[in-house]
Amino acid sequence: MAELNLPMRRPAGHGAEMRAGSPSGPALNWEDLLTFVTTLAVFISVAVSIQQARWVPGMPPVIPTTLGGLLIGLFAARIRFHAAIIHPAAIALGALLVLLVVQSYADGISVQDRIADVRFRMAEWFHVVRSGDISNDNLPFVTLVHSATFLTAYLASWSVYRWRNAWLAVIPAGVVLFASVSLQEGEPGAGVVVFFLGAILLVSRTYLQKSQARWRRERVDYPDFVSLNAFQVTLVAAVALIVAAWIAPLGVRHATAGRALSTFADPLDSRTEDLVRLFHNVNSGRGAPLHGFGSTMPIKGDVKLGSAVLYEVTSPRAGLVRATSYDEYTGAGWKSTARLSRRVDGSDLADIPPDAVYKLRSVSILNVTSRSESDVILTAGTPVGTNVDAYVDTPRATEGDIERMRSRGGLGDGDTYNAIGSESTATAAELRAAGTGYPDWVTGRYLQLPDDLPGRVAGEAKRVAGDAATPYDAAAAVEAYIRSFPFNTAVPATPAKRDAVDYFLFDLKAGYFDYQASAMAVMLRTLGVPARIAVGFALDPGEVVETRYTVRKNDAYTWVEVFFPGYGWVNFNPTQDRPAGGAGGIGAGTTGGEAFEMPSLEDLFPLEDEFENPIPGDVSEALNEPPVQASEPPWFLIWGLAVALALAAMAALSLRVAWNWGLSGLDGPVRLWAKAQRLAGWAALSGPRTETPREWSRRVGDAVGEEESAAGLARAFESVRYARPGSSASAPGGEARASYTRLRNTLVKRILRRGRTAPPPKS
Repeated sequence: MAELNLPMRRPAGHGAEMRAGSPSGPALNWEDLLTFVTTLAVFISVAVSIQQARWVPGMPPVIPTTLGGLLIGLFAARIRFHAAIIHPAAIALGALLVLLVVQSYADGISVQDRIADVRFRMAEWFHVVRSGDISNDNLPFVTLVHSATFLTAYLASWSVYRWRNAWLAVIPAGVVLFASVSLQEGEPGAGVVVFFLGAILLVSRTYLQKSQARWRRERVDYPDFVSLNAFQVTLVAAVALIVAAWIAPLGVRHATAGRALSTFADPLDSRTEDLVRLFHNVNSGRGAPLHGFGSTMPIKGDVKLGSAVLYEVTSPRAGLVRATSYDEYTGAGWKSTARLSRRVDGSDLADIPPDAVYKLRSVSILNVTSRSESDVILTAGTPVGTNVDAYVDTPRATEGDIERMRSRGGLGDGDTYNAIGSESTATAAELRAAGTGYPDWVTGRYLQLPDDLPGRVAGEAKRVAGDAATPYDAAAAVEAYIRSFPFNTAVPATPAKRDAVDYFLFDLKAGYFDYQASAMAVMLRTLGVPARIAVGFALDPGEVVETRYTVRKNDAYTWVEVFFPGYGWVNFNPTQDRPAGGAGGIGAGTTGGEAFEMPSLEDLFPLEDEFENPIPGDVSEALNEPPVQASEPPWFLIWGLAVALALAAMAALSLRVAWNWGLSGLDGPVRLWAKAQRLAGWAALSGPRTETPREWSRRVGDAVGEEESAAGLARAFESVRYARPGSSASAPGGEARASYTRLRNTLVKRILRRGRTAPPPKS
């Protein structure tokens, strides 16, 4: 009697549908099989898309792993044990399944040998992860893909059969599918259609099964084989929807698909540095992204650079513009180690100690406009200063050798700055006479070689350098030798367990600038000549208007810097597609004018009239010219906040509508009584339908400690609900509302705590 509107009671059905809908134990029925087939369609489409992506050549198929995860999740969900017992056992089975699948990708004759190889290579990879090193082994990626596939399939099956929740299965699978499809060339294929069809059917199936469970609890009769009828209707509707979307005008479909795929592709194309150093050999289908100017630089294969505009640079001539350098060679790439960052304000030159001021170096000024988000300051030669607030990164052993300069506030599209760089103008004779009196910080940092470098690399360096009398002659000889290797960006990545330089010199015998520069630097180090690689861009003479160069992704470049005592770093270029380096320099800002000696940076400004500046204006004006902050407002954050506010408003409106749903026509204590009953139901305090208002108030009030409030609300409800027709009897509105308010607040607190404490048993 406590309910406002008692529904008609219907006898429970007893047909095949009812019996099939309530299985007990691990045995399957046709309802479960229908759901499993639908789930299988969703996940097989994802597995096929992963295999078609061909991320790793020869990767074992993921369909067996997917099927295993779904089956283990299905039976685990139907075993009526605690999840704390089921999940560890299921994950152990999954680990065994993944190991058996992945071992086929490992090296070895027998299964035992291949499993041992998996264990060894995974342990080695975890060491790389901890040490910040670079990996060129694809087996860890294969293992992680299969592990993630199993876990996703297992959790999906568990959520579908244990919780009757399809969204926890469909959403992760959809993210994986679109991430995979977005990295492939061409338009989405049949796999996407199958996924959408299966996802619609699965959501419909689980919703119906959840409704069936509720109907059985309430002993509500429903037609036999309603599942098949609903499945047919949903299938027809889903097919009609997909066909309508597919036959829509191509331009609209293509633009919509392009935006959707970019949502998944852009974060993956600009993935974090850690992912690049650990999985740089993985083929994304769109080509591997190249230099990020971070702390690591893997040597990649199959490089597709793209033509997107990154910068606009004003320079007196084409040449090399520098972003950063790397000192440690790992066998799979390069790292920058033991750096110290210092703050330098805009308009100030970086402090350089006297022992780092070198002879015969010109000062060059670049005007750079960023056309993408970055923080690296581009310079012609070694960085010296800029007109934006910056960080200066130097080796810990010496603060005079600037390896990288970064904007403290970051750079966006349209931001413009001036950058000062220093380049050598020494002649070949002067560099030959430099000698080998290297400072300790140079030999300790720039002669490093990996312990497992193959000996034939050093042998090849000795053969090429021959009887070179000076480090300059050795550098020139090695540069000329490496320049004889053909230029090719489509070369494969270095195989696992192989040194990249050794692979380039003796197997590939062709490559692109990362390979060539690495080979020259490593060969020189074996000869005792300090060298490092520098990374940046090569200005293209075909992309210039007057002195304004357009820098694109395909202008990325790597070269070698060789140290000469008294003269500092000198550029060499071992890649044949651009001019060679050495004496005179190949930097963007160098000119054919008279060289000058810069004894100290503090004395730079008094000397500014003694040389011809490479661009109009002098160093002082370039440093003090205000930078252009043309970046647009953070529209992503603004629109994100606007969308969040709109969603919050919609959610609030939806909650208000849901809260007042079914209460129209009710007023006063009757309306308050209905709201209190609704809150009690959400707090797991629903009682039998035959319960009287007073019985309800005693039970609920006792459960939440608000006996008086519940009793007062019940009295107010009775006085209005059961008054004689035409009677003027009514309850005091203020007393009823006060009782409701106290009871409501207590019930809301109970709802918020629900799940952390078990509800009391019903009386």
